[in-house]
Amino acid sequence: MSAKQLSRRAFLKLAAASSSGAALAGLGPLRNIASAQDTVELTFGRHWEAAFRPRQSEYDEGFMERHPDIKVSITYNTWADHNNVVPAWAAAGTLPDIIYVHGSRATPWAHEGIIIDIHDIVVADEEFNVEGMWEESVRLYRVNGRIHALPYDHGPIILGYNKDMFDAAGMDYPSEDWTMEDMAAAAMELTDPDAGVWGWDGRLDLGNGGGGFFTGAWGGVHMNEDETEMTMDTPEVRAALNHWYKLIHEDNAGASGTESEAFPNSQPFRAGAAAMGHIATWSTPSMRAQANFEWDVAPTPMGADGKRYTGAFGSGYGITPTSDKPDVAWRYLREYLSIEGMIFMWSLSGRGSPARPEGLEVWLNSDPAPPSGHYFLEAMFDYAVTGPPFQSLAAAQVSNVLSTQAELLRLGEASVDEAIAAITEQGQAALDDVADM
Repeated sequence: MSAKQLSRRAFLKLAAASSSGAALAGLGPLRNIASAQDTVELTFGRHWEAAFRPRQSEYDEGFMERHPDIKVSITYNTWADHNNVVPAWAAAGTLPDIIYVHGSRATPWAHEGIIIDIHDIVVADEEFNVEGMWEESVRLYRVNGRIHALPYDHGPIILGYNKDMFDAAGMDYPSEDWTMEDMAAAAMELTDPDAGVWGWDGRLDLGNGGGGFFTGAWGGVHMNEDETEMTMDTPEVRAALNHWYKLIHEDNAGASGTESEAFPNSQPFRAGAAAMGHIATWSTPSMRAQANFEWDVAPTPMGADGKRYTGAFGSGYGITPTSDKPDVAWRYLREYLSIEGMIFMWSLSGRGSPARPEGLEVWLNSDPAPPSGHYFLEAMFDYAVTGPPFQSLAAAQVSNVLSTQAELLRLGEASVDEAIAAITEQGQAALDDVADM
């Protein structure tokens, strides 16, 4: 039974048990399976930002205390460099034992022999319980039906809003019955050009996590199910992109690309200059640390069919083929990616996108979680879908095409028709290039 198939009542009982006592005390229930042998070095390739590395160090120090025969050694890459550094390591024969794997890289890296098939060891380990992970998270790492890596995080995109701005305007907060049209109307009403304030933050994301939020409500789909054909050139996608283009560039209710660039990390919502934005679980610590206003989240607004659509995505870890200690690597991963490991690393640290439902429930009680954070949980249970591309060997190239054209739309440097044509032509060319590989 997948995590999405759990009843909410059964899930909440399980989450309550997981968040009690020793489970939160630092991985107490896990068996110490260290054996009496010489110390072995377990090497990692990761990309954590500096602010999160102390949390990782705290976990690893605890792990080494439980397993005194293992020494953890980490090489940190920047996020911008990691996906290029790892293939270079592979070419040089210098891969570490375990590597961070973005969901879009699992299939290409499995094909290129950068990560190994760990399916049999994962499913045989009943104590690990891979079926307790979100099914939407695990499917990123299945290649030809076989698990090649495992997720540590996976999260959906929903609606964030500035409560102070709604209060000042005397407007009701976004509600569960909002449609995308309701959101656009509110954005226009909340925009104040003289004050440099917009109703929408101007974001337009066609990538893995964001695509479903921006096109799903209109029935838009970017690729066919097996990721062999681009499906952007449809009335549904065109209607979706026209909606956002009009909101930003004609109604002037969303910060344009150049206007967004005036704010740190191009984030007018986080800076308090936009009333609404789309927000993921993993961005809530930054919101809590940087936003100087009261904010909350609401469900993704519905489409005309009365249904909600949004994307979800995440990252994981894999074991490399050059590792001479895959058994030791699994000893680490089985604890790190357990319920207790995810609660320690993601739930209690405030990074609200653990790949297990129990971890997300515990996160809801953490300080960075917004008051209505349960809407993230509902999205994962009810309507968030892993966003393509991630199954194709051309996933990285197609993602780059989608990102480039979304940015041109946001800047107003491409029309909707031009962006759709470019995505269709360039994305399909990338897919065709790998079709026979």
